[in-house]
Amino acid sequence: MILDYPWYFCLLCLLLGAAYAFVLYRKAPSRWRWVMAALRTLAVSAIAFLLLAPMARQRVHERQRPVVVLAQDASQSVTLSADSAFSLQPLADKLSDRCDIVLAPFSNGSTTDIGAALEKAASQGDVAAVVLASDGINNRGNSPTSVAERISCPIYTVALGDTTPQRDAAIGHLRYNNIAYLGNDFTLELTINASRLSGNNAQLTVAQAGRTLASQRISYSADDFSTTLSLTLPTSQPGLQRLSVDLSLVEGERSADNNHVAFYVDVIDSRQKVAIIANAPHPDLSALKNAIEANPNYEARIIFASDLHKTDFAKEQFSLAVLHNLPSATNPTIRNIDHLPQIHILGAQTDLPRFNALHTGLEVVTKLQGKTNEVTALHQPSFTLFTLDGPTAETIESMPPLNAPAGTIKTSSACQTLFTARVGTIDSRQPLIAATSQGKVRRAFVCGEGLWRWRLAEYGAHSTHTAFDRLISQLVVFTAQQSNRDRLHVEAERLYPYGDPIVIRAQLYNEAYEPINTPDVSLSIESATLDKPLSYTFAREGDAYRLQLPNLDEGIYRYTARTTLDGTALSATGSFAVEALNLETRNMVADHSLLNTISQTTGGIMVRPADLNILADSLAAIRPAIYSHTRYAEFLRMPLILALILLMMAAEWVIRKYNHSI
Repeated sequence: MILDYPWYFCLLCLLLGAAYAFVLYRKAPSRWRWVMAALRTLAVSAIAFLLLAPMARQRVHERQRPVVVLAQDASQSVTLSADSAFSLQPLADKLSDRCDIVLAPFSNGSTTDIGAALEKAASQGDVAAVVLASDGINNRGNSPTSVAERISCPIYTVALGDTTPQRDAAIGHLRYNNIAYLGNDFTLELTINASRLSGNNAQLTVAQAGRTLASQRISYSADDFSTTLSLTLPTSQPGLQRLSVDLSLVEGERSADNNHVAFYVDVIDSRQKVAIIANAPHPDLSALKNAIEANPNYEARIIFASDLHKTDFAKEQFSLAVLHNLPSATNPTIRNIDHLPQIHILGAQTDLPRFNALHTGLEVVTKLQGKTNEVTALHQPSFTLFTLDGPTAETIESMPPLNAPAGTIKTSSACQTLFTARVGTIDSRQPLIAATSQGKVRRAFVCGEGLWRWRLAEYGAHSTHTAFDRLISQLVVFTAQQSNRDRLHVEAERLYPYGDPIVIRAQLYNEAYEPINTPDVSLSIESATLDKPLSYTFAREGDAYRLQLPNLDEGIYRYTARTTLDGTALSATGSFAVEALNLETRNMVADHSLLNTISQTTGGIMVRPADLNILADSLAAIRPAIYSHTRYAEFLRMPLILALILLMMAAEWVIRKYNHSI
């Protein structure tokens, strides 16, 4: 019992009942007056006690019918197999009298994500068991076995499809960069798989808009054949480009659909510009410029800080600023570059207190302004922001010393060290080359000057600048790949599988680069497959925008987003493709071992469609779940208490009536 009042309130209720009975029956002549007084005392005391709103703690036990989720694969690899007519509905009918059944078909036809299907099934409440009917072919999403390990209920699987390899060849997984630069070649790696085609030949062709880019003859040397090819492909025009891979058919192949694959590459026609801003002439500058321009996707321009006022940064559209010995005593403030990612090269002329005031993520604490120490580089394998290969790191470690500012260097938690400074043979654990990526800002640091010695020494030792150029190029590429700083930024996938939702998001920023979504943002879409452009308006979502397009036919689409903010017209352009992936037809051989692993991992069993009755018997043995919980009820709402009070008052009334006391 729970009472919000002190215990002595119960005594007051009892005293109130006794006082009431005493006043009522103190002069009653009947020999039953003590019985009537007792009944009146108890009844009044009980009523007074109920006015204190006491609560009773009750333990309640409830039985709940088990929930069984039936998940059936509706992908092409199943619908094209001999088990295409299989249905879990008969199993649902058998179990419906003792279980709550949830039907959960999955797959969009062209792809299968078994992991997502299991996660969805397990989220249907307190699930007692999951039945998965599939051929085990999974070509999208997370590993089904890793998902199954996180599910607490048993998963029973029904093995559909045929595990016998058919006479067929297929193009397997493609590996390539989504972005290529105009005029540069890029590499395509792909796998060719074939079964029961030993002794036959085929021709592999990669083409773009009807023009053959590469071709290679394939000889199937075994019935269980697999090979990986690496092809170098050129880029001839900018924009999102559709390329196709075709493998010629051999007579008797089961399917022709898996002999053709299309993929998309975004070809960029622009060299990014890097501004090397220096405090004064220095041999490091030409070494940096030559190393940056060794990467054909970048061009560099040396600008002295005293001439910055002559440079229109808005027009030049620099992607990165390299600051050499800045800020300095003669050039304490560097304007117009706050929007750019930056590489800082610190030397004897760097004004360290002013540099520290920039809060870049690296700070040099020293009382010896202008003093330097000679240090060499020691590679740190724990660096993860980008990968520097072993030979390059070893070459840099053998380079002559740089002149590093004397003092203690502190870094933020987001800053990672690529090379530490070595004084003689001792690792000082002080950063020499470091980088950081904090939100939308990327920076890199070289805590020393004299980089020209590295480039010169490498050429003297190896007749090449490869290691030095690669180090500088990777620092530049990492730092320049800052998140888009345009005030209107649109995010769209390069490729949307046909039939999947086409979701495009946008973000608008004010002059302080704060996200807003006050004005409307429109989107127009053009394509060779459309008679006229399509126009849409983004919906607001949080502090951003979201737009889900209706289903579009296969093809390449170009979009333009537009808005007006504070009288300024803003726009963003891009492109995306819609393509039927047909991943199901690339592999039609069922993977029953995956299904068996899922069942064994979770305590279920795997059966064939003909053995569905075995599965029904196993599921029928699942007992209802019994849940116990504590419930609090008011005494005032308990019928038994009220009935007892009425009974006492009725008994008192009967006695008074019998003794003619009323």
